[in-house]
Amino acid sequence: MRNVCILGASLNTGNMGVSALAASLVKLIREVQPEAEISFFLGAKSTEPQKLILAEQPLEIRVINYRLSPKAKLREHLAWLFLAAALYRFVPVASWKESILRSNQRLDALKRADFVGNICGGDSFSDIYGMGRFITGAAVSLIVILLGNKLHLLPQTYGPYKSKTSQYLARVIMERSGAILARDRGSLEYVRQILGRRIQSKTVQYCPDVAFALEAALPDMQAIHPRLNSEVQRNLVGLNVNGLMYNGGYTRNNMFGLALDYRRFVHEAARKLLEQTDCSLLLIPHTFAPEGDVESDTQACRELFDSLKEFTGRIHMLHGEHDQHAVKGIIGLCTFFIGSRMHACIAALSQGIPTVGVAYSGKFRGVFESAGVGHMVIDGRDASLNEAIGRLLSLWGQSDGNNHELQANVEHLRKYLTDTFRSMLTGRDLTCAHRA
Repeated sequence: MRNVCILGASLNTGNMGVSALAASLVKLIREVQPEAEISFFLGAKSTEPQKLILAEQPLEIRVINYRLSPKAKLREHLAWLFLAAALYRFVPVASWKESILRSNQRLDALKRADFVGNICGGDSFSDIYGMGRFITGAAVSLIVILLGNKLHLLPQTYGPYKSKTSQYLARVIMERSGAILARDRGSLEYVRQILGRRIQSKTVQYCPDVAFALEAALPDMQAIHPRLNSEVQRNLVGLNVNGLMYNGGYTRNNMFGLALDYRRFVHEAARKLLEQTDCSLLLIPHTFAPEGDVESDTQACRELFDSLKEFTGRIHMLHGEHDQHAVKGIIGLCTFFIGSRMHACIAALSQGIPTVGVAYSGKFRGVFESAGVGHMVIDGRDASLNEAIGRLLSLWGQSDGNNHELQANVEHLRKYLTDTFRSMLTGRDLTCAHRA
């Protein structure tokens, strides 16, 4: 029985994108190796297992936790784990190394895992969210490397890197990793630039975002207010409002350097869709956070909903908190989707729904291109308000409900994922996984 340890993903998070990655990874691993024991190495207060329903069967995922709080016990703290792993790496006596592992069950579990992969939340192998998050993620990767276990970088976005420090740490980790999988072609180029000539000795290749494999649950219609009817569902546009973009990022001061006034965009775009078309709108949060939290999609959606009361009967909203499978099921009710959370968009694309991505980073275009719909991205970094609304209305007008090509592309991506994980987990050459 193989022990598989996943870093950079969790099921117990308000961010359904991160949860979608975690659930999809478990699904892909268990498809290839049904008896695999899977664990998550993550920041958490306890080691309480996380729970998932997979193929209608309950499954518990072991948690190997670390803490960042200064009040945490020393042996649990990430800084202490890093120092202990460094000591393990450099002490010259085998019996001393074994003593370090015996004294720390977290390090022992990481050392003895048969396969370790880090997905870094999908887009956190970068400093766009700040150096703190990047350094934490880098420390987690380096602990595995210092222990002498092979670390694989799972399908994700690499870069950009604003600082030389983060670029240096990224290079150190990449040089010492096993497989390096990128979910878009632009990230592959980033990896090539960082590694330079060293890339010749590495396995670096494209692999789709794992969330294309996520299963959808039957939608809970009672969670939608006001209730939908069959007439509304025939022309239903889903709109995901990204709370982080809506509030200007963590700094609340246009952290992502957008040319687009995103807050004005969602209000004006929603109004124009309702005024100029016969569609109904369903507002769908994809990150659930407390009231007042900069991340809260729910609060941003509620503000938009309240501003459109004259369209009563045509404006609807998903209420309450739901898991990644349930939110994907709700998105599946739509005939057209507009999203600014990457994995909300993937939830739509993977169900063959024409989707417009309103982007705050380069990751959107690469992932959309993998599904053959790169032209459906509106890049908020260089689009003006009028340009963005004009393009959105144009793309809506071009949608004719004929999604056979998108559905075929998605089926190809799912097969690509299964083949890649089968090769990676069984130790076969990844370069041979897609030859046919």
